[in-house]
Amino acid sequence: MVSKEKHPALRGKKEFGVAWAEREALLRGLGLSREELEKPQIAIINTWSDINPGHRHLRGIEESIRTGVVRAGGLPFRFNVLGLCDGIALINSQYILPSRDLIVNEIEVYAEAYGMDAMILLGTCDKIIPAFLMAAGRLDIPALVVTGGYMPAGVHPKSGQLLSFVDVGRSVGSVQSGAMTREDLDDIIDNACPGPGACPMMGTANTMCILAEAVGMTMPGNSTTPANSTKLLQLADSAGEQIVHLWEQGVTARKIITEQNIHNMICADLAMGGSTNSLVHVPAVATEAELDIDCLGLFDKLSQDIPLLMGITPNGPHLMHDFDRAGGVRALFSELSDFLDKDSLTVAGTTVGENVDGIAVKDASVIRSFDDPLSKGGALAVLRGNLAPGGAIVKVSAVPENLLIFRGTAKVFHSNEDAIEALRNGGIESGDVILITFQGCKGAPGLNSTFVVTSELAGSPLADSVALITDGRFSGATEGACIGYVSPEAALRGPLLAVCDGDIVSYDIPNRTISVELSEEQIAQRIHDAEMPLTYRKGYIGIYQRTVQSLSKGAVLRGMDEENV
Repeated sequence: MVSKEKHPALRGKKEFGVAWAEREALLRGLGLSREELEKPQIAIINTWSDINPGHRHLRGIEESIRTGVVRAGGLPFRFNVLGLCDGIALINSQYILPSRDLIVNEIEVYAEAYGMDAMILLGTCDKIIPAFLMAAGRLDIPALVVTGGYMPAGVHPKSGQLLSFVDVGRSVGSVQSGAMTREDLDDIIDNACPGPGACPMMGTANTMCILAEAVGMTMPGNSTTPANSTKLLQLADSAGEQIVHLWEQGVTARKIITEQNIHNMICADLAMGGSTNSLVHVPAVATEAELDIDCLGLFDKLSQDIPLLMGITPNGPHLMHDFDRAGGVRALFSELSDFLDKDSLTVAGTTVGENVDGIAVKDASVIRSFDDPLSKGGALAVLRGNLAPGGAIVKVSAVPENLLIFRGTAKVFHSNEDAIEALRNGGIESGDVILITFQGCKGAPGLNSTFVVTSELAGSPLADSVALITDGRFSGATEGACIGYVSPEAALRGPLLAVCDGDIVSYDIPNRTISVELSEEQIAQRIHDAEMPLTYRKGYIGIYQRTVQSLSKGAVLRGMDEENV
């Protein structure tokens, strides 16, 4: 056990002088005793808000964490940081991805300025959990993530069918095509989200909660614990106690977020068919922890060996409660045992191997075996070619078999609105390849989601005969032949900028290729001649536009004097 040193800013009271004394006086003004101020000071950082259903319940969980911290001899301080719901924020989606890096910076400011010795990070949704992991890696103090659990499934009032948020998007397209009435849609809207927690599908929120556990930064079993359960309160209490032990033992975040645990994280992602957004967030976590890893290359390499073992909607019929019932992450890891680094440490103080020792899958229809996978190929793939020399990402598990290899006519749009209008008005036909450009980190700005297009397309008659390619992102619930995150993006004068209506675009997912049938000379000339419809914004979004790195680095922010790679 290492010595119980305080935060670097608080070491050596005599050397710190007036600044230390003034800090102590102000903290004494909170009613804290001198003895309490000698305890390790633990930040409990919460993303609670009234407007986010994934986070509405977090105050009670925060109280359980606080109880555990106090019992273990720590001094807890509670902070609140930003926490967007992707679905609600779609009304102005340019803020969604930039909010991730704003959260990271908020956490840095709180933890560093106030001199916290350790921190527990409490939240649930899409950009928040990766932000927590990024902040932990950046600060490298003892840190532990508590994820807020998943929402219960809804129930359709007429059919009794189980519902989740993914059914809402599907139904909009069905209404547009006449296959569903508006009354039926209203029934789904009213019942799809019946309580607090992450939407109970394999969207980005649950993907990242599961990956936080897979990388060893949550207590075992956290990611598959329901939001409205006493089990989650008990787990939060244990986490509060454990963060004090991590501080006592000198276990900082970078002893958990290692190259080996990033490897384990990617193995889990592929086997469960996680959100494509993880291919943005995992590199960001590695970058902030100062790990020199080609995460996209590792995703693609491992995808050749690790099959899809789970079918959580939209990849299959199951919901998160089924995954929990089948044994959760530890049961999935027991199936992946031959591919994992089992000596890696976790925040529980145990190794990955110790966490899965004696664990077995409880329902083989939910977590399949290697001998009986849902799909032998990986759930995610990185495609490369003259249209995406830096790579493009596709969720293979969500692509219909007849669209795994495709060649079609390009229809180019610069906005979701134009693409939807064409879809509704017959401007898109069977055999077309929809390209939506200027949706990337710099161009949108903020890596715009094309979920509104892909959802409507999924419910239309063209769902099995059209492909979509974009330099923007997708929701984790996206289904269909949707290829995104094309790098370099059009706003960085990538090859997407050269494609015009009528060009022939093709891809081959099994062989990992994507291309436009143009010569290198034609592409270069068109890029040179192209107009750049790019406007730098004001405020935080403008700062983000000017400082965001490429997707290969996780789209983290750089200093103004650093190279934008």
